[in-house]
Amino acid sequence: MKNLHSGKKIVLLIFVIIVSFLASIGIQFAVNMSIEALPQRPSESIDSGGAERLLYYYDLANKGLDLPIGIEFTESFVNSELQGAFDYINGRYDVSDFRMNSLVRLYLGFENQLPESTKLAIKTVMLNFKYWMDQGEHDSMCYWSENHQILFATEEYLVGQTFPDDIFTIDGKTGREHMAMAKVRIEAWMQQRYLYGFTEWYSNNYYPEDIGPMANFIQFSEDDELVNRMRMIMDIIWFDMASQSFRFEGEDTSGAPRTYYIFVSSSGRMYSDNRISDDVGNRMRNFIDFVMQPEETKAFENSWFTSKNGFFNCFRQMIEAKDTLGHPFYTVPEVIKSVFDDSSEAKIIKSSQSLNVSELEAEGLIGQADHQIMMQLNMEAFTNPEVIDNTMRYIAKNKMFTNDFLNDFKLINLWPLRAFGLLESVSRILNPSTNGVAIERANVYTYKTPYYSMNTAQAYHAGEYADQHAINSVNLSNKVSIFTTQPAKIPRRSGTPTYWTGNGRQPYSVQERNVNISIYIPPLKTGFMEPMVVKETTHVYFPKQLFDEYDLSHLQEGYAFARVGAAYVAILSRYPMQYVPFSESNIEQNKDDMLVRGSAKEVLTDDYDLVQTGSGTHYFITELSSSQIETFASFINRIMANELLFENDNNSITYKTMLDQQTTITELKAVYAKSFSINGVIQNLEYPRYDNPYVENGIVERKADTITYIFDSKSLRLNYQANTREVDD
Repeated sequence: MKNLHSGKKIVLLIFVIIVSFLASIGIQFAVNMSIEALPQRPSESIDSGGAERLLYYYDLANKGLDLPIGIEFTESFVNSELQGAFDYINGRYDVSDFRMNSLVRLYLGFENQLPESTKLAIKTVMLNFKYWMDQGEHDSMCYWSENHQILFATEEYLVGQTFPDDIFTIDGKTGREHMAMAKVRIEAWMQQRYLYGFTEWYSNNYYPEDIGPMANFIQFSEDDELVNRMRMIMDIIWFDMASQSFRFEGEDTSGAPRTYYIFVSSSGRMYSDNRISDDVGNRMRNFIDFVMQPEETKAFENSWFTSKNGFFNCFRQMIEAKDTLGHPFYTVPEVIKSVFDDSSEAKIIKSSQSLNVSELEAEGLIGQADHQIMMQLNMEAFTNPEVIDNTMRYIAKNKMFTNDFLNDFKLINLWPLRAFGLLESVSRILNPSTNGVAIERANVYTYKTPYYSMNTAQAYHAGEYADQHAINSVNLSNKVSIFTTQPAKIPRRSGTPTYWTGNGRQPYSVQERNVNISIYIPPLKTGFMEPMVVKETTHVYFPKQLFDEYDLSHLQEGYAFARVGAAYVAILSRYPMQYVPFSESNIEQNKDDMLVRGSAKEVLTDDYDLVQTGSGTHYFITELSSSQIETFASFINRIMANELLFENDNNSITYKTMLDQQTTITELKAVYAKSFSINGVIQNLEYPRYDNPYVENGIVERKADTITYIFDSKSLRLNYQANTREVDD
């Protein structure tokens, strides 16, 4: 009886433990589900652009130029212009840091011209703002992507420098203390860009949001050593643009000759309008025109001279300003300008940007310190198995579950998952679609001629979920770029990827000179946490009415041909292609995202969405040529005579063609997610930091101590650790 009684006690104890265990999980889950996300945006529209406008107006006045009719710098006018910005920033809505960036420049650049009441109001807003995730209180601002990191950090630093003894209301610390905290993040951000390059690689949408705060820091920081290092990072971002820009001789809107520097490349983060042409999507055009051809473009419609964009005017005003000795704060080095203007017939440019998530641990970049969480999160790596535990620790530690971007993490904020280290296994087993948001290492191959450019992130994570990645790109003119995607969820379901932005699943995309092969396997069912998929579909942006000439008579055979000026393009597909009519795209509740992004809808043609549908594997082969090589008719005949073999068993393509600048046939073979070979030789698609004609000896290895740009008898030598920047113009 005694043993039976003891046995009952043990069973009862086990039962109590199990019930308590389940109850604790249930209680925690119930508490988690009660956490509501704060809004990213205000419920009513707020005109928050007053600081950007005032930057433009005050600059005009200081140059003795006429202000727009009705603009007078009365106290009531200035304060009314800024009220929307104050309301937005005080609400801590997402992208408040964009508004704060302009507000910082307005205060530091035009303090003596601002009314006293305005200065006091700006100071109050600055001291009440939250500048980093660990500073307390709740909001739904995005702090973590690459551009936001430098925006928040430079703002905090410069505000702290300006008001060193004042108290920041968020945490009761002084400006001097906040300046020190921001310095750590600024140094980490700069060092990571120097060592690894930009995570949001070649982004014509997000580079302005890096350059604006960098310009503010270069002009207004009193730390000469940090400023010199920031100049180096400014050099690197400008070299990025120079090396990737396609110099195109076209016409302006009046028909007069005009040089375009088309910065539309493969990129870590681009939206649909950023991809379709330089005219529509290149947010860097005014920056590049201002640096490369200021007088030639000054009077153009929508030129840099009349731009009210806050990020651009931060850069422009920094460039035009002089220090106390009369020296410019920064000048784009001549060697970089020479790269923009390189007129050589054809050039191959290879580069490596950022890291893979799998590389973070070896680099010491998984942890809770600022420099660790910054590298992880600027890659948008949250749920990937390697980092999900670290993510959860950071979100929980800083009580960020009310942030709308992160609110869903409350679903897995359960103590057994964290205590027993199960989150990594959960991520590997369930493979949520959010794993594809991560922006990982890109090995970018760029081919440029005077007639076109082609760019590809080589073999970038084939088959994985995707987000805003732009894997391949072709530029034929300032009006026409071409790209392929595997469309994803439609825009009425929030977030990306969408019908044109990113991919539902990444392709196996590879390039050699003027040929790109992209192999897609469209999904048949939604993955975990994926809202919807577009089955058996891939498409190419191919704007028929913008071509000077085209031949679409072979669409049923999987061929499409077009000419823009002297450039030719051929698209080859596995299945027949057909246009989805604009009228169908434009149906309410079924609009593709091209119709809701920027000014894309102003240039869209009746036929732009060239679609192939069919089961199993899809492919697109894109080949370019020019009138320098052959006629358009001979180009069509040659392409249709080329040998093309698709093998379904291993999803491979063998394509034989005469590559640009070659005189013999080359065999290209791409095996999905495995290899790319040229004439039987498997290619190494893992590139050094730079492999191009613009660096010393043609190669700069990853994480190099010294980076030397050298071209056209000019040079720029950078050494971040030694803090030396040697310019030889």
